[in-house]
Amino acid sequence: MMKNFRLLRVLCHFLLVNGIFFLTYKLRLLTAILPDILTPIPLINGEELRFFAFFSSILFVVIGGLKGFYPLNTRVINHYQKLGKTWIYWFVGIAFFSYFGQGYVFVFGLSRFIILIGGIFVLLAVLFFDQIWRAIEYRLQKKLGKKILIILSDTLQDEDALQTIRDNFSLPTDYIACDEVGSVDFKTYEMCVAVGMFEKTLLQKVFDQTRMNETRFFHISEGYFLEDVVYTPELIQNIIALEYKHSQLDGRSLILKRIFDVVGAIFALILLSPVLLLIAIAIKLESKGPIIYKSKRVGKGGQLFTFLKFRSMYTHMCVGYGGSEADKLYQDLIYSSANTRKGILPKIHQDPRVTKVGRFLRKTSLDELPQLICVLMGTMSLVGPRPHLQNEVEKYESWERRLLSIKPGITGYAQVFGRDNLTFDQEAKLDLYYIQNWSLGMDMYVIFGTLGVIFKGR
Repeated sequence: MMKNFRLLRVLCHFLLVNGIFFLTYKLRLLTAILPDILTPIPLINGEELRFFAFFSSILFVVIGGLKGFYPLNTRVINHYQKLGKTWIYWFVGIAFFSYFGQGYVFVFGLSRFIILIGGIFVLLAVLFFDQIWRAIEYRLQKKLGKKILIILSDTLQDEDALQTIRDNFSLPTDYIACDEVGSVDFKTYEMCVAVGMFEKTLLQKVFDQTRMNETRFFHISEGYFLEDVVYTPELIQNIIALEYKHSQLDGRSLILKRIFDVVGAIFALILLSPVLLLIAIAIKLESKGPIIYKSKRVGKGGQLFTFLKFRSMYTHMCVGYGGSEADKLYQDLIYSSANTRKGILPKIHQDPRVTKVGRFLRKTSLDELPQLICVLMGTMSLVGPRPHLQNEVEKYESWERRLLSIKPGITGYAQVFGRDNLTFDQEAKLDLYYIQNWSLGMDMYVIFGTLGVIFKGR
């Protein structure tokens, strides 16, 4: 619920910026009655004004995302800083756009009054709007029981750190001792702050719990901190707190990855549309049943989503379609010599359930193409850990559950290094490396690397 609520704030900012430029234009037209003060301006084409307002709105929310302006920061001072940075970059952007667009996008050019006054109005309006929004979000979080959790170590001596936290965060706060961590439901907390020195195992346990429940995790200590975990220092008055990142995919990285996913998925669907049609015809001609196989898989944060593939098996043998007989056949195959990979993710060699068309689709990975729809829907990414069934996820080790910190992908880092030849533990370690070291270049490497693996027939 809170996630949708925060997305609504982004939409409101978009509409706010859009509307302000229309109002500013109307205001500028009214100044025509004061020719001695302001020079009358020519009428702007309606399409030009709509395009400028739309571009300005998009630019504002994109820069806001890149500068960490979304979601609304719990600390008021941080919020003002990020709003200031967002506004400066945005204002420079629209000023350049309007100047270089004269004669191309805008026939007469835009009034400097519209840009300057509109820009100031945007800053004031967003500032005022977010103050109201903060109050609404605070009440909603209280209603939902959202709070800040403070975990105190046995050796805590820094009372100033506790007072600083109280002064800088607006949500209700709970305090627990380190030996009470096992009984905490982290879902109810927006943020967790560990204060003092902790044992490595306990700190890792808290990190895993906050990651699973998408809770921000800060650590204030002069001593041990988690290694092998990305963190960023944050100054809270005169105290340095380390925020442990659950992955590199945070803030601006999420926006870049989402843009890359959407553009890539649309391009692939258009380019491969004839191939998709031929595959659909081939599946329908060979065997009865649906063209698309659907099943529930576990996605980011442990949420279930509808997973799509081209059907590669006979329908009456498909788990989820063939009833109890299909389930029994699957279990028999898992415990037979046909299963060449032991563990939570079996690999059935010469699977008798697979059709002739299905064997070709699996070998070339063309059966995965419908997942491009999942990417557009936002439940999957082009690159990420492969999604698994709920009963498989329930068998994960605690460290393997970090795979659920990002969206699953059509292909992944592990698919470039051996595909089905890896054990699940090996696959998980490669995917975790990807999560901790993500970059847009790595996504492109994985996509082209996967194509290379497919063409080599691995």
